[in-house]
Amino acid sequence: MPPRRVVEIRRTLPATLEALESFVAEFATWAETHNLPQRFESELVLREALTNAIVHGSACNPHMLVTCVVRLRRCRLTIAVSDQGPGFDWRDRWDHVPREMDCSGRGVGILRGLCHAIRFNQSGSRLVLVRHLL
Repeated sequence: MPPRRVVEIRRTLPATLEALESFVAEFATWAETHNLPQRFESELVLREALTNAIVHGSACNPHMLVTCVVRLRRCRLTIAVSDQGPGFDWRDRWDHVPREMDCSGRGVGILRGLCHAIRFNQSGSRLVLVRHLL
C-alpha cells in the first residue's frame, strides 16, 4: 500500500540520455521503497515523458536542463516534466495514430493510454501526468 503522506523526488537533469537512465534507476529504487503498485507502467510513463523532453524538447543538449518532479500520495502518482526547449504543438499530436512501421510518434498515445490526466502548458514545454494506482 502506498504511503498516506506525500513523498516525492525532485531533480533537475542535464538533457542527456545518461541522466535519464540514472534518474529512472533512482525512481525504480524509490518506487520499491514506497511499495508503488503498477511499477512497470509508471516507469514507462516517466521514461516516455523524460525521453520526449530530452530528445525532442532539448535535442540532447547537455547544456539544457530538464526538471522532473514525481509525487506519490495515497494511490495517486503525479509526474511533472519541463524542459528549456521551444515546446511543440501537442494539440496536433493528440489524436495522432502512428503507422505500424513508424519508429517514433507513439509518445502521446502511450501517455494517453496509461494516464488518467494529462496537462500540457500552452507551448508544450511542460507536462503534468496523473496516474491513479490500485
